[in-house]
This record gives sequence, structure tokens and C-alpha cells, in this order.
Amino acid sequence: MTDSENYVYAGIDIGGTNIKYGLVDREGRIIHREQRPTMVEKGPKVLMHLVTNIAERLLLHAAEEELTVKWLGVGTPGAVDARTGVVIGPCPNIEGWQGMEIGSTLSERLNMPVYVDNDANLVALAEARFGAAIGSNSVVCVTIGTGIGGGIVIDGQVWRGASHSAAELGHISICYSGPRCGCGRNGCVEAYCSSGAIIERARAKLKKGSTPVFDALLDGDLEKLTIKKLFTANKKHDSVARETLNETASYLAVGLAGVVNLINPETVVIGGGVADGGGGFVDAVAREVRERAFDSAVKDLRIVKASLGNDAGFIGAGLLGEKY
Repeated sequence: MTDSENYVYAGIDIGGTNIKYGLVDREGRIIHREQRPTMVEKGPKVLMHLVTNIAERLLLHAAEEELTVKWLGVGTPGAVDARTGVVIGPCPNIEGWQGMEIGSTLSERLNMPVYVDNDANLVALAEARFGAAIGSNSVVCVTIGTGIGGGIVIDGQVWRGASHSAAELGHISICYSGPRCGCGRNGCVEAYCSSGAIIERARAKLKKGSTPVFDALLDGDLEKLTIKKLFTANKKHDSVARETLNETASYLAVGLAGVVNLINPETVVIGGGVADGGGGFVDAVAREVRERAFDSAVKDLRIVKASLGNDAGFIGAGLLGEKY
């Protein structure tokens, strides 16, 4: 087997709960994957040691399998200076992570090129290359979960902006006097569409009057409400669940319609836990975007559900070195 035949991508995706990592071949097939708890409670220095150990373990596995790795890619929450691999933006789920020099720390330890970027950017890159947006030259990707992440890929490259802060789609304000967002501003898409915001909106409705479906799911305790139970109720045709998710689709569509008018992408990819819940959520968002954006901007637009799931982050990380 020649070097070109056994060349693979190696990527690590640092999340607030778990670190996912693996090896991917040039066709996008996952050769190896693992995950470990992030252990954020132990602090940023311990986390950096953990990431370093994971990187060494991943490269050792590649060597044992006689696979060639030419660089390592890493995804992390927060804005990242992709030129230096330094986290330059705050990371609410990883206290003290801002300022971490991931790129240089790993490169010196591993003696190989290391590329670092924002995790949502890497989901977009993976979906554009191997996932739901394959073949598209311009892709907008939004992930909906605890927060709202965004990434934009144009001609195969992540669009990072002048100061590496582009594509913060969750922090587009759709109502200047709307609810306070975790970022400190008002009316952000995230303040309406994050999993926490969705749950709180459903709870408020249920306080005014519960339904038989939720009575059975929650045993009268609204604190037991989760996104998973909300989608379960929706599949049982519960009116509160349906109304809550339809509202969420509308809020998200308002923000995305503006992005579609601005960028005119070929494909919009919607991922994350809320999109994975099913129940026609992505289709509902797509209908609203088409109603709100310019006809010319949506004429050939595809709005699709992400296809790579939780693997997208480390797949996209592995691809980073191709464009440097």
C-alpha cells in the first residue's frame, strides 16, 4: 500500500460535554471514532492535557493501522483565530477556555501541523464536503441545540470574516426588544430557538393548561420537560407541542431568510438536536424561509437536514489542512 492510498484525515471535536475524535478516509468514510467526557469541571489546563493525550492516542492508532496522517484538525467552541489556533472568543460551557493556544500547544507536542477552528464552522465544512450539501459551492449551516451555531462555506472554504467572528447566526436579532440572550443582547435567534428557550416557552403554555399527552409524559411535573419529550408529544399530535415547534420554526426562519437574502446560498443545512427531533421541523422552517426571503433568492435554494450527525465536527476538523 502506497502513502497516497493510506492517507487519512484526523480530527478532534471539543464539546462542552464530550470530546469526539476519529479518522476519516478521503471519501468521507469513518475508519475510527471514539469519545471521552470533556471534564470541564477540572479546568482549562486539565482539558488541554486531555486533548493532547487524545491527539497522541489518535495518531498512535493511525500508526498501528499503517495509516498516514499529515496534519491534525481540532474544533472548539468559541471564536478562533484560525491563523494561530488561539481561542479568541468566550466559551460559556468551558470556563477559562478563552485565550487557550490550542494550535501551538499541540503542534509542539506532536511535531506536526495542527489547524484549529470554531466547531460550528467545521460542521458546515463537513456537510459541504461529505454530507447533506455535497456538490454545493455556497452553503449556510445552522445547528440548533443548547445554543445556535452557524457556519458558512463558499467554494470549499470556511468564511471566517475579518476578525474570525463570521456566521454567528444564533446572534442575529429578530426583535430589538425581545428576550435577553446569553450573549447579553436582546432578541437573538438563540433566545428564541435554543433548546432551553423552546422548553421554557412550552412550559409557559402548559402552565395555562396541560394536555393529556403531557400529563402522561410528565406526571404533573413540568420540570421533567425535555426536548425529547416535547418531540414525543409532537409525534402524538399534541397541540401545545405542535404550536411550540411551529413558533420555533417561524423564529428561525425569520433569521435565516435574512441570511438567504444576504448570501444567496445554494444550500441551507439545518442540524443539531432540535432538527434531529423530526416531526417535520426542517420542512416547516423551509416553508417559512421561502415565504419570507426574495423569490429570486430561494428559486434554486435547497433547505435540508444535516446528515452527518455527531460525527460532523471531527470530520470537518480533519479537513482543515486541505485549504492551507
